Amino acid sequence: MKSLRRFSSAGIIRYVDWNDRQEFGPCSGNPDGRREIAQVEKGRGRKIPLSLARRMIGDFLAVSQPIPLAHGERRIDIRQLRAAVAALPRPRPKWLPLFFKAYAIVAAERPILRRMFVRHPWPHLYEHPENIGAIVIARRLEQDTALLIFPIESPERLTLQHIGQLLKEAYEKPIAEIPAFRRQLRLARLPSFYRRTVMRVGRDWVTRQRARRVGTFGMSVLADMGIANLTTLVPWTTMIHYTPFDEAGSMLLRLAIDHRVLDGLEAAYALRHMEEVLNQQILDEVRLMG
Repeated sequence: MKSLRRFSSAGIIRYVDWNDRQEFGPCSGNPDGRREIAQVEKGRGRKIPLSLARRMIGDFLAVSQPIPLAHGERRIDIRQLRAAVAALPRPRPKWLPLFFKAYAIVAAERPILRRMFVRHPWPHLYEHPENIGAIVIARRLEQDTALLIFPIESPERLTLQHIGQLLKEAYEKPIAEIPAFRRQLRLARLPSFYRRTVMRVGRDWVTRQRARRVGTFGMSVLADMGIANLTTLVPWTTMIHYTPFDEAGSMLLRLAIDHRVLDGLEAAYALRHMEEVLNQQILDEVRLMG
């Protein structure tokens, strides 16, 4: 065992194989010599390499950081819709598809919500001809939790059941069977320089591909867990999210906007319009589901 050196630190004997830097030792109760990670010294921390999931969220934040976001909120009253959902037989639809479709209807009628700021070859705005909504999906990946972007084309044309089924598949199907997830993982496994370069080119140059891959608007919600997002970095022109219901049955509907593309007044119109859609088109569809 010429490659082994023994040393003592904080009263713990460790053996280090300098050929591949793996640590193991008899103090672990492993008499057959099987390699394992040695104990961490008392009072000392340890370095943990970034997992694939952590690298992905780092890339997501890095590409989103240059976008100057402003935030607005509106308290909405959707007690009739809440009662209609509660009256449905189980399993009842989740709230995310309802809000997702409602905002898609608003964005389909307001073209400014489908625009994005493009830096090159000169600063300009690009307007996509159709909605592509994106939902952030949390999935287990290599013993960690990854946040993946799941785009849905023209969600305003889909039924609530169809949207719910798509989301169910996004949460339950193997990651390798979902094309959008496969593309994101393939990119995430490239070296850092290539990943960030591809993402910057997609953000600043390739407008149609950006809309198809990332979406024209996004949604990330934790209200089902009793949590409300306050602020975040996102790559979209607009991102919709909302708080849990309060005791009176109302909630706060929130919209993050890229201030280079639209102003607070347009965000206020969008939030008001979305409340109307929830209390009309979405309410009517929910009642038909009964």
